[in-house]
Amino acid sequence: MTDAQTLTFPHDAPPGPGCLIEVAPGVHWLRMPIPLALDHINLWLIEDEDDAGAPTWTIVDSGYGHQDTKDLWAQIFNGPAAHRRPHRLICTHYHPDHFGLAGWLVRTYGVDLSMTETEWVIGVLLQRLDDKSFVAGQEGFFTRHGMATDMRARLAQEGNEYAGRVDLPPDSFRRIRDGDCLQLGGRDWHIIVVEGHAPEQALLYCPEIDTLICGDQLLPKITPNISVYWFKAGTRPLGDFLASLTKLEGLVPAQTLVLPSHKLPYYGVATRIAQLHAHHAERLLALLSGMDRQEPRSAAALVPSLFPRKLDDLHMIFALGETIAHLEHLVGDGRAEMTADADGVHRYRLTDE
Repeated sequence: MTDAQTLTFPHDAPPGPGCLIEVAPGVHWLRMPIPLALDHINLWLIEDEDDAGAPTWTIVDSGYGHQDTKDLWAQIFNGPAAHRRPHRLICTHYHPDHFGLAGWLVRTYGVDLSMTETEWVIGVLLQRLDDKSFVAGQEGFFTRHGMATDMRARLAQEGNEYAGRVDLPPDSFRRIRDGDCLQLGGRDWHIIVVEGHAPEQALLYCPEIDTLICGDQLLPKITPNISVYWFKAGTRPLGDFLASLTKLEGLVPAQTLVLPSHKLPYYGVATRIAQLHAHHAERLLALLSGMDRQEPRSAAALVPSLFPRKLDDLHMIFALGETIAHLEHLVGDGRAEMTADADGVHRYRLTDE
């Protein structure tokens, strides 16, 4: 099927719970639940073999850290995937739906974990922070960006939400880097590292079957969250994300099958990259329209320029982070400037140029 924006979707529906669909030679699609508004993640099993030549699975991404996902993994490996042994896990990045059960899969099935170093370090550190340390860092960041006191208090009561969504990570991992080539099932899979949504997200591209496992970078119909978070203040992830889109344009052919972590597999790499560039250009213009040259405004005050609907506390975290990312991009290209007031609140205004 084809949508109005010219992406082509070879599958009308995802696999059911505990089921697999082979979407490319040796690559199988399964779907796991997430207890959030975005209620699912696509995971991938690649037919592989161990050093002795025995048939195995390489797993790409672990799923969210809760019991429903554990039960579905058991159902998969006792059912449609029982003819191969799980042997290797590759996590594209540290977010809970991708890394949440990495430790559990390692401990339960004896798999080896591979991921980029930055994603590993952030995931492990965040999961192991106690509530007090997590909340202190988060509180200072939210205060600097003008979040209302009552909302900060409610979020502080949640403690370290990341730790609640990620099982204890494994004690070690195998590092992968941009440009690495992994042999999976007798085929070359090239690691392409992209930035922005996460600091060192790893995508997997197989030229032989022209298939890209794209993590959250090239989602169809929805856009990945591009945020500044409390533990990496001072970064400009939107520029990193846009540069990574341009990088992919030069590496991935137009006819490639794209396997995203959310929604349906599709064809149309160049189209989707162009759409994402256009989307963020529109978001920047929307943000500029809410800013003023004379009156600097905090990021929290500017959130409605990008997200006019009423937001609950959880969505406010993502909305604030995305607003800051876009504001910092405008600062970086000279269209805005940031100053801190006497209370330490960061405020942004249009430049005079």
